[in-house]
Amino acid sequence: MAHTPLLPQSFQLASDEVHVWTVALDVTSETSADLYATLTREERDDVARFRFERDRQRFIAAHGALRDVIARYLETQPERISYAYNAFGKPALGPEFDGRLKFNLSHSNGFALIAITADSDVGVDVEHVRAHADFAAIASGFFSAAEVEHLTALPSPLCAEAFLSCWTKKEAYLKASGEGLAKPLNRFSVPLTSDCETPAYFYAASADIGPAKRWSLYTLKPAPDYIGAVAIEGTGWRLRQQPWTMPDAPSSSYSGLRARMTN
Repeated sequence: MAHTPLLPQSFQLASDEVHVWTVALDVTSETSADLYATLTREERDDVARFRFERDRQRFIAAHGALRDVIARYLETQPERISYAYNAFGKPALGPEFDGRLKFNLSHSNGFALIAITADSDVGVDVEHVRAHADFAAIASGFFSAAEVEHLTALPSPLCAEAFLSCWTKKEAYLKASGEGLAKPLNRFSVPLTSDCETPAYFYAASADIGPAKRWSLYTLKPAPDYIGAVAIEGTGWRLRQQPWTMPDAPSSSYSGLRARMTN
């Protein structure tokens, strides 16, 4: 499968594509101000709850970038985007957008991933690699027996990456299915090999009821010392990645650019 870059201003989404936007969260003060201006009152309240300025700025960048990406697909202004949430907190576009896109966001430390599809459930997770954590002990409490056995058989230098590859796939699937941590991580196993070129597949039933669905899982390495994963219902997907950047306009004209996008 070709790993085809998106054109900088190409926001067309084919029905068999999943687009993954990689976002570096340590942005300039001008970019942060532009993104903050698009957030809702509730999102700004969330910003204010962070104790440290760096965490506030990274939250602004992640959620502002999500609004910018969605807005450019829908050809509207970022501040007009509204969300609705299921019983487990999974976000979706508000009813006025009539389900025109599915999306998911994950951020860790200074990096975020945004996944976009046309109409299939999608989840994404990204984690920063921390080499000195006791991954075997964590896995024993959260992973299935098969996953724990695989992890403990690995040489120590490989444990961090293997653990986070498994963790992110499980988290991405739970976010895609809309169940969140209502479904314990040790109640299901994910395939332990996959990459951005060749997905792994597995079957799972949401809430352990109804027929099992087939899911595609991709492992991503979006930046040094980060591991991510995408889970999307079904098979035959074309995965495309692109770094997110602000529209090519100075800060003072960003709102004007957004207005032109809706014409």
